[in-house]
Amino acid sequence: MTMNCHACAIDVNTTVVANVTYDESGGFSVRECKTIRTGTSAYSATGGEKALTKLVSFLRKKQIETVVLSIHTPCFFPLDTVFPKNISDTTFDAHCRAEAGFLLSKPGEYMHDNIPYTLKPEQRPVRKHLVFYYPDTLFGLLHHRLRAFCSISDATLYLKPMIRSVAATLQPFALLEIEHEYATFSAGSNGELEHFSYWRLNHQNDAEYFALRELMINPHYKQHPIYITGNLSLDKSFIERLSDAAGKILSPLNLVDLYAMENNAPSSCCTPIELKALSAAFVNLCDRKTS
Repeated sequence: MTMNCHACAIDVNTTVVANVTYDESGGFSVRECKTIRTGTSAYSATGGEKALTKLVSFLRKKQIETVVLSIHTPCFFPLDTVFPKNISDTTFDAHCRAEAGFLLSKPGEYMHDNIPYTLKPEQRPVRKHLVFYYPDTLFGLLHHRLRAFCSISDATLYLKPMIRSVAATLQPFALLEIEHEYATFSAGSNGELEHFSYWRLNHQNDAEYFALRELMINPHYKQHPIYITGNLSLDKSFIERLSDAAGKILSPLNLVDLYAMENNAPSSCCTPIELKALSAAFVNLCDRKTS
């Protein structure tokens, strides 16, 4: 049986639509990775109809009926919190919204996603979760504008599928993402998240400081493969300097290589925005094949 997924990832300046398939005999394959030169700033701006028209035109041209959305929002707020282990989805959602009331000044304007951490023996009655809160403005806009042309099967902050796609190797991992405004560090093993850190940045040097400090505090993560992504990771000299200081090679994240995917797209599919689209499609297919 062959399954197919189209994922649309959007960051501040760029939109990428990736088409990934899964076949039991051939595994995962990237069929297309199309870049559209318009992003969140254009969609959300006054007169953003032109940007939306570009996206709609491409979806209609390719006859894409269902899409997964993955958006790099202008801001997001991560929160570690603990819930009863056997909580229902409805109650879990209610608790997340209640937490938002303490964290955000306008909680009604935010959506949330979560990734459960590894369940530790001492936490048996409860489980720790990483919850992301992010503005719902663009998600609502795209839902409204695209529903006449295609259905949106899932919509999420890009970090959730990004972390899950690396964790899906089932091997120990560490993922360092460095953007201009912030950096994140995720680590885990056996398909589960064990650790997450987030830092706001004022300068590129801040990223080096926090990343090195993280590895000093948790030196065992240096035994894991450390993958790096984010827009600052495009600076090769920066990666080399950080690798030298850490005493550990930081490998640019490349899901095509990591999962030995067949890649029929002209691109290598390893730029930060392409990885966002690819990870969203990959995770969607993984969930479907195990459901």
